[in-house]
Amino acid sequence: MAPLTPLIPILPSVARHVDLKFRSALILSQLFTKSWGHPDVIKQMAKYRREVMSKRLVMDYVKELNPQIDLVKKVSKNGVTSYEGFFTSPHAVLFPDHMPGKVARAHFRAYLPDTHGPVCIHLAGTGDHSYFRRQYFLVDEMLKDGVGSILIQNPFYGDRKPPNQFRSSLQNVTDLFVMGAALIAECNHLFNWAESLGYGPFAISGVSMGGFMAQLAGTNSQRPVGIVPILAWTTASPSYTEGAISPAVNYPLLQKQLEDAHYTDKIRKIPDQNWLDRMHEMTAKNGETEARNMMRILMDDFTSLEFYPTPLDTSLCHVFLADQDQYVLRGQGTPTYEQLWPNVTVEMMSGQGHVTSYFLKHNLWRKRIMELLKRQQQKDQKKN
Repeated sequence: MAPLTPLIPILPSVARHVDLKFRSALILSQLFTKSWGHPDVIKQMAKYRREVMSKRLVMDYVKELNPQIDLVKKVSKNGVTSYEGFFTSPHAVLFPDHMPGKVARAHFRAYLPDTHGPVCIHLAGTGDHSYFRRQYFLVDEMLKDGVGSILIQNPFYGDRKPPNQFRSSLQNVTDLFVMGAALIAECNHLFNWAESLGYGPFAISGVSMGGFMAQLAGTNSQRPVGIVPILAWTTASPSYTEGAISPAVNYPLLQKQLEDAHYTDKIRKIPDQNWLDRMHEMTAKNGETEARNMMRILMDDFTSLEFYPTPLDTSLCHVFLADQDQYVLRGQGTPTYEQLWPNVTVEMMSGQGHVTSYFLKHNLWRKRIMELLKRQQQKDQKKN
């Protein structure tokens, strides 16, 4: 008699199953429905990443620009002062064409204890166009322990969403790169603002896409800050090429653009890169579409931590991963956090996926953020 074991299906873990079901249940328009981005934007972003962001020089430009922060609301209640304000993104001043119209205005809210003390910036994840979720899950509880919070709206989200963009569906691949570059400048500008009010030390965190953005912003901080990427990875390339979100990418449209000689000629003329040659080599080796391979190349060049500075104090970096995560994939030849950030702490959430972690683990995330801030306080006290 043949053994029964091969006849019994091996079901994925519950968490992995939830990730895949959640993705299939979402009614989303496709991502990147317009283009890879204008060649001039790609050219400028490549030069800026290489000559400024990769050398921890963003804040040199921000300090020189020093955009004015306009406060539209300030309310003190129960020992907490809440602020609502906006300022022109320094990135929009440097590159107006990257952030047209209302995308350029950085809206934020801050909840700061009157006793001063530590502050964490919480960045929005994919689809988070409001402040509500971050305030409900993170801000209110952290205030009980004397930790303040700042919430900023992502470029292309919320009040910064272009009028012709559908929900969270970024129109151009470059919009994601612009979002990262802009948030680096905006978050560190808000750290300076909070410091001018007497607050510190600081941390920055985010979930999923917010985690990717938080770690990029942290690499360019000119002060030691706690960095807590949650459900992110050292590069975004596996997420958009192989993860559960990859079916939402409009690869047929992007492939068609790569077959346009007029467009690719402009890309080829961008200095100090060999993207198209690498794309053709990868396609010949793996047999996948040119569009998917170009996505890997560009996502690595613009989002991989190996091309950004190492944080000033990596012992203040704490990473959360989920072993059943189907959205943010690891491996595929990409570097680990331990390889890029010496002394980083990586906490694997066993049995958890992307979705289940989000609904079940906020208490743990808050705890770790507050532990990092306490450790920073102790370090600062020893220095003084």
